[in-house]
Amino acid sequence: MIDHLKKIGLTELEAKCYLALIESNEQTGYEVAKNISSSRSNVYAALNSLHKKGACQVIEGKSTAYVAVPIDELISKLQLEFKQASKILTDEIKREKQTSFHFYNTQGLEAVQSVIKRSIGHAQESIVVDVFPEDLTYILPLLEEAQERGLEVTLITFKNVETSLKNIVIDAPVAIHDEDFTSFNMLFDQKKAIIGSFDGRLVPSAVETKHPALIQEIMLGIKHDMMIEKIKNDFGEEIEAKYGKDFFNTL
Repeated sequence: MIDHLKKIGLTELEAKCYLALIESNEQTGYEVAKNISSSRSNVYAALNSLHKKGACQVIEGKSTAYVAVPIDELISKLQLEFKQASKILTDEIKREKQTSFHFYNTQGLEAVQSVIKRSIGHAQESIVVDVFPEDLTYILPLLEEAQERGLEVTLITFKNVETSLKNIVIDAPVAIHDEDFTSFNMLFDQKKAIIGSFDGRLVPSAVETKHPALIQEIMLGIKHDMMIEKIKNDFGEEIEAKYGKDFFNTL
């Protein structure tokens, strides 16, 4: 039994003292030392340690006595402490291992084009691009080449374009104003995103990231646009007749 008690955190002397208290409850330190044939100073130290560990209780009186905590209560306490410690350790280690995602900012036409070219070239499975038609000049040949490599390429824009791409969603403009800036969203393998603008009134710029929250938001936005366009194509006249021609401007 001593070996098993050692496995739950008691020293060999503490285990002997605990078993002595179990066999003959309510003993003084002197009596415990006598029963296990050990020095009183070492036994008193062991009994104090047992008390701190919750394995025995102290009865104060003319002579201090010690009483063993029942083994089932001790085991329950140790199991609870182990469970709490395990949760804390697991949470802390996971927190330390959390992945950090960076946001890389690029400015300048050639630099942004280089980032896009690199990302399209590195994609393995799919590319989704939501872009204004006037910004397609540089991007379109790269997308067509990616499709030839076997990737699933989806282009979302709001004008018909002459291209070999198979998956094109024409997201007809609802209300574009002169003060609106052109922009683009690109999603690669659903793992990396590039957001930016080639608008002539701005310095060409783009932000590149693998942050899952941003990937998720872009995916939701793309799904929303595709779904709205499908509803508009299938039921647009009925919806506009019932809710007015400005209905889709609010979505």
